[in-house]
Amino acid sequence: MSIKNVLLGAAVLGAVVAGGVAVDTVTAPEAKAACYGSVTLMKGKNNSCSNGARHWNAIKNAKSKYGAWVGRGGVSSQQLCWANVVSYGMTAR
Repeated sequence: MSIKNVLLGAAVLGAVVAGGVAVDTVTAPEAKAACYGSVTLMKGKNNSCSNGARHWNAIKNAKSKYGAWVGRGGVSSQQLCWANVVSYGMTAR
């Protein structure tokens, strides 16, 4: 076995191991409709969801954090700036 094959095998193994470590199992709540806009890490505006919408942060290794439900034209905000946020958005009722 040549040194080239050993190095190539080590590189592939390293990529597989690193890829396995990087896998994140946090899933975001499902968005029903795009009736909101101006979504940032801390808040989102309900532009036209008639039944309400709320902001959320998906947190790594923790439960998701939610802002208050707001009606059309309202802004849903997070109470705190959460650590380990892996995704964020708005969800309509």
